[in-house]
Amino acid sequence: MNLSPALKQEIEQIAALQGISPEQFILQTLMEKINAFKQQTPNPSSTESLSNSPESHLREQKGILVFDTQSLDHIDFNQLIEQSRERDWEQLSL
Repeated sequence: MNLSPALKQEIEQIAALQGISPEQFILQTLMEKINAFKQQTPNPSSTESLSNSPESHLREQKGILVFDTQSLDHIDFNQLIEQSRERDWEQLSL
């Protein structure tokens, strides 16, 4: 790719701050942009084929594997934790 020297320098600086190579930074940035574009403009034929693919919602972000899901705002995590604790105590008292 033909990138301007100023853009190359910015990419190198940001990549260094993240502890990754400039190539990894470019790939991550492109993947994020592609995923955002796919979410904004769903194509019925491509969306259908991607939804059956196990890696369709899995991506890497800053060296961490991220699984994209729908919003989890409706889940009461405190209740889930409490239920888990109750089950653990029930199992211990057997």
